[in-house]
Amino acid sequence: MPTLNIRIQSSDENITISKELQAQRLELVRATIYKNDTAGQIYHGSLYFNLDFFNGFEIVSNQNDNFLIAPISDEANLSLQTYQMSQDFNSEDVKRSFNVKTYYRDANGDYQPAPFDKTGGSAGKLIYVDLFFNVSQLYDYN
Repeated sequence: MPTLNIRIQSSDENITISKELQAQRLELVRATIYKNDTAGQIYHGSLYFNLDFFNGFEIVSNQNDNFLIAPISDEANLSLQTYQMSQDFNSEDVKRSFNVKTYYRDANGDYQPAPFDKTGGSAGKLIYVDLFFNVSQLYDYN
């Protein structure tokens, strides 16, 4: 089964993939989070992803958003975290270029942009997040 891997390295990132995907079933199978392992940032257990190829009807909740949610541990000395998941989605077309915004919720429950530092030098900040989706089919339109 083909895989769509999205690597996120900033809180508001434009992603470009090698080919467009027609509307189909996507299954989120894994989230891998790599962060600086010293104490610092508190994520309150979850990261929230706003993928602009979701049309607004994939996730229904009392939070009234359409964010994909992945767990994250705030524990120091835990830099690499991998979570096996099984979440099925039907998406609109996934264009070759799209945007992903990454948030966490602060102590008041308000969404805040997740802090990233690609160098890994900032205490508790994210270095990258990989989201892995199983994709039903890949087509070559060339």
